[in-house]
Amino acid sequence: MATIQTEVRNGIPCRFVNVQDGIKLYLLPNVPVDAGEIPVERGFDLEKAVSTFPANLQERVRKIGQSYNGRQLDAVSILLYAQERGCFEEYAKRLESKPKDFDFIHPDLMQARTDVTSFFMRLYVDLGIAPKEEAERSERQLRDYGVGVVVLPKR
Repeated sequence: MATIQTEVRNGIPCRFVNVQDGIKLYLLPNVPVDAGEIPVERGFDLEKAVSTFPANLQERVRKIGQSYNGRQLDAVSILLYAQERGCFEEYAKRLESKPKDFDFIHPDLMQARTDVTSFFMRLYVDLGIAPKEEAERSERQLRDYGVGVVVLPKR
């Protein structure tokens, strides 16, 4: 387990863990906005993605995608993989019953939050798209440190 470190930024103590290659995991509640780059989903065309589904599923996919603003690519891709594997209904229900904790997360933080990433990684693993170790790593990180925000090094 990595050591939790503290730095004072703009007079506010911020706790973080060095994850890898300059990437830091800032533990809530204080995440400095000037520490690096926070990954954000930009430019995803939800309507174009929805149009790839059969007409009878499009409205449901659209609604699910809209509820994951900031992680729409992940939500829609999971539904697409599930449809290809014949288990659309199961994964649509899992996405529709997402943890209520996600409701208050700003769309610009959805990509960086460790709890959201852990949720999506588990879905990808259960679909057979991602290696099991990835979900286990993100779940262990969440369990060991709590909810955090991943901050990438400045370019």
